[in-house]
Amino acid sequence: MGNRKYVHLVFMVGALILSWIMIQFLQLLWSYGFVQKLIGHPHELYSRIAGILIGVGFVGYYWTRESSFEKVGSIVNELSRVTWPTKQETQSATYVVIITVIISAVIMGVFDWWWSWFTDFLLSV
Repeated sequence: MGNRKYVHLVFMVGALILSWIMIQFLQLLWSYGFVQKLIGHPHELYSRIAGILIGVGFVGYYWTRESSFEKVGSIVNELSRVTWPTKQETQSATYVVIITVIISAVIMGVFDWWWSWFTDFLLSV
């Protein structure tokens, strides 16, 4: 089985995400006045069913194509070869980022204060 289970998982999660996006899009579309005049205001269940069918159909189409299945499989294989950082390395990098952001904020705050003072001085002359 190997990494194939993760390839299937990618397609299932993709179907869920695309279905949710399509449901939101269809409900937004039907909330506009001109669409309601053409179609009427459908029950919320219809937009959910349509969104799920579109999402599952779209992802299912690519799921059954061998070329897209192989591309996702190669991505999963590459991700399995990645050397992920340890918890200690992640914490160290996070501390570096936080300290860098604080130092940058102080420098920009001082520069902003100085620039404000300088422009006020020039305008008052």
